[in-house]
Amino acid sequence: MAENNTNQASQASTTKAVNNKKRITIAIIVIVAVLALGIGLWQWHNTPAFCGSVCHTTMSEHLTNYENGPGIAKVHADNGLTCLDCHEADLNTQVSEVEAQLSGTYGDLTLASGHYVDNQKCLDCHGGSYEALAEQTSYLDPYNPHNSPHGQIDCDECHKGHAAQVDQCGECHDNGGQHMLS
Repeated sequence: MAENNTNQASQASTTKAVNNKKRITIAIIVIVAVLALGIGLWQWHNTPAFCGSVCHTTMSEHLTNYENGPGIAKVHADNGLTCLDCHEADLNTQVSEVEAQLSGTYGDLTLASGHYVDNQKCLDCHGGSYEALAEQTSYLDPYNPHNSPHGQIDCDECHKGHAAQVDQCGECHDNGGQHMLS
């Protein structure tokens, strides 16, 4: 009988070890699957397709514009830039965007509705400073809009990211026949 109890204890111990090994294997598989799914979703999150779908159905017009123009978003797309290269995606912004989407309080998101990117974000890629940009575009002199007698103007006053460009200078001044990029 003692031998029978030893065999039962040994079998129970072996069964417990096998069950633990199965649980560990399943846990590892679940962790790897969750990580892979998370990485895949994060990668998708970093694409323009994400911005124009799922959470941002209100932004679908912006995605169409990014892909087809008019606007400098298309120029940026053609140069391999994505939405997140210009638009910040920090956690606070994303949480507030999700709240706005769920509550329907996202406001005016039409293509030319506002200033979505500040000057410094533009200047980070285009010269580093307003003065450096004016120097880079000095070939436009004497009608260089980046060397304005009116001071620094918000980039998106003329360069609409997701809408047709606006020749602000040409509204009041002869600008030497210059035209806006499309």
